[in-house]
Amino acid sequence: MTEALAIRSALLHAASINLTHICLRTDSQVLTRAIASRRRPTDLHGILSDIISLISTPTSPFIFASVVFVSIASNGPADSLAKSCLSSNLGPRP
Repeated sequence: MTEALAIRSALLHAASINLTHICLRTDSQVLTRAIASRRRPTDLHGILSDIISLISTPTSPFIFASVVFVSIASNGPADSLAKSCLSSNLGPRP
């Protein structure tokens, strides 16, 4: 759920600053498959509908948009940075 919210937020932000080409990478294979197949699991239905609408409809603000799977092993530095940012913004976790 968090990853889907982050992708939707990134797409909305990119559209708001008039980007026309975007490639988002995620370590959530389930999410990338759901987006690619346009399957909407019940718990993500609304969020996935928003994502799919933003990237693959005639009214999409993007000329090119993709969401691709990247394994955690290949995404180590980005994952570490995201966790560091999260902990500095939210304080220590219990």
